[in-house]
Amino acid sequence: MRSRPGFTLVELLLVMTIIVILIALLLPAVQSVRESARRAQCANNLMQLGIAMGSYASTHSVFPPGVVSETGPIKNLPEGYHHSWVVQILPYLDQQNAYNHLDLSKSAYHAANDTVAGLQIATLMCPSDPGLAIMSYAGCHHDEEAAIAADNRGVLYLNSRVRYDEIVDGLSYTIMLGEINRDELSLGWISGTRASLRNTGHPFSKALYNNSSGTWPLTRDELFDFVGYMADDGSWPVDSSGGFKSFHTAVGNFLFCDGSVRAVKYAINERVFRLLGSRNDGELIGTDEY
Repeated sequence: MRSRPGFTLVELLLVMTIIVILIALLLPAVQSVRESARRAQCANNLMQLGIAMGSYASTHSVFPPGVVSETGPIKNLPEGYHHSWVVQILPYLDQQNAYNHLDLSKSAYHAANDTVAGLQIATLMCPSDPGLAIMSYAGCHHDEEAAIAADNRGVLYLNSRVRYDEIVDGLSYTIMLGEINRDELSLGWISGTRASLRNTGHPFSKALYNNSSGTWPLTRDELFDFVGYMADDGSWPVDSSGGFKSFHTAVGNFLFCDGSVRAVKYAINERVFRLLGSRNDGELIGTDEY
């Protein structure tokens, strides 16, 4: 009886080993391609936000205020009027309906605004954020760590009304928006606190995803209570807004005041990065420095 040709056990194991090695070699490449696509989508989000900012400026002759509030400096607590720059540009983000549902006579934290405040807007969410945070971008209010106030040197700060000609350092040398890390205690995009405003006083770095126990409050009231508890405990940054962080590899995306979106390396010189957060420091920066 003729035996049929086939693989020996050794040959079969050899083929399987080669397949496993090829998969191991290809997997990082596939992941890299996916991350590149996510970073491109993130850059597109910022581009759309830049168009909305430009449209607002064309209509009002100034960029929107970083946060609207009668008093300051701003504390990272659900207390005060606190409507953010995002609220101002909603009509220019194809979110007129959301804007119409806001009660602007009331605080950003009033129950009348709860439904809109919890709305997930895709343009505000970086696809590389593993938690798909409700807010992945923040305006730059200052070039050093300080409370959000009316004397900040960024473009978006307390009751700001910055014109193009007031960005004397140059539109292409001044940050408008940048990526921020996921924050489970974020007061949301409606809030003009550290939830939507950061500064360049901290080194730009990669964000680390904190996969917590999942015990974070789900309702707005529970969130507000927990933030207040953390503030009393001393573990919540009441007066500081913090810096920019990104979930991308090696670089993160920033929107500059000229409307361009550029990738900034985590290894950027700290002095240069700080200067990019000011609209009028008068210092010279080369485009090859970031």
